[in-house]
Amino acid sequence: MNQAVCSTRWLSARRGFTMVELVVVVVIMGIVSASVIPAMSNVRTMREGAARDDLVRMFEVAKGLAVASGMPHGLAIDLERSTITVVLINELGAVETEIDPLTGRARSIDLGVVYPGVELVSFRNGDGVGGTGTVWFDFEASPHMRSQAGVFEELNTLEAIVELGSGEQVAVYPYSGMVGGIE
Repeated sequence: MNQAVCSTRWLSARRGFTMVELVVVVVIMGIVSASVIPAMSNVRTMREGAARDDLVRMFEVAKGLAVASGMPHGLAIDLERSTITVVLINELGAVETEIDPLTGRARSIDLGVVYPGVELVSFRNGDGVGGTGTVWFDFEASPHMRSQAGVFEELNTLEAIVELGSGEQVAVYPYSGMVGGIE
């Protein structure tokens, strides 16, 4: 019985953690967090790069559709919602959203949803005017300006530049319509 009493007292006295155990746990958590923080930074960099690549791809899609169809297509940049949408001038001369024939959905990307933490912060069109707008392409892939009603105004004389929150920029160059990131 004496041995049972000693065993019970030892168990009741052993309810907390020793200082050594707590230090070991804190050290292990420090090592884990030190390895996770750089990885999280890398994820953000990858998201920003992927968003930039999607922006370039969507410009190329709009340009390719304009060349293939012979009808003006553009990429509408909405800074407030951080969305990019392929638009076109239909046969009646009205601006409308391009619908993907395979999915039946608009050719649009909401960057904040697809790439959390990434946003569009600025846009300057080919005439030097900033804010929300559309970069249009004609049947020769030349970037140009149109009114909100879709009426041709002039060819771009400056680069159209879109900037992401990370500072990454994508440019559409005048006359040639070449699209690329700015380093």
